[in-house]
Amino acid sequence: SGNSRLNIQFGGAQTTALLGDARSIIIDSGTSLTFLAKDVYVQAANVINRERFYPPEQDLLCYHVENNGDPYEGLPEMTFHFANADWKLPPSNIFAMFRSGIACLAIKDGEMPIFGNIAKQNMHVKYDLGNRLLSFAPTECTGLRSSHENFQHLEMNCLL
Repeated sequence: SGNSRLNIQFGGAQTTALLGDARSIIIDSGTSLTFLAKDVYVQAANVINRERFYPPEQDLLCYHVENNGDPYEGLPEMTFHFANADWKLPPSNIFAMFRSGIACLAIKDGEMPIFGNIAKQNMHVKYDLGNRLLSFAPTECTGLRSSHENFQHLEMNCLL
């Protein structure tokens, strides 16, 4: 059958997610977390060379981080390599600060790949349904400034 793959780079590790016949990942503004296939999620979690734990009040994989300066320092970036564009996520779009000194992975394993809204922070996303095109560009959302010449475009190969 027509299974499609999405290449993902997390830290220094490269992995491939099998997207299945639909050849799609949902870009969802109503879902906070990002969901990936279990094997990709486990591989991403294993890249982070820190003590892991699950706080009892939180259903996310969490890590101890330094509490001085930038809490995201030393945490990896993640890049989704689509067919004709790369979507690079800084650590602040991969981890959610749970409380002081604890960063939780804002990614879980799931049946359907979903790109959640934490992953899209400070990113201007444009949906062109008529042309089946998704465009995105880094944006400082506090000022709502974006340069349209920096947009990367993805052809939508999914059901809308």
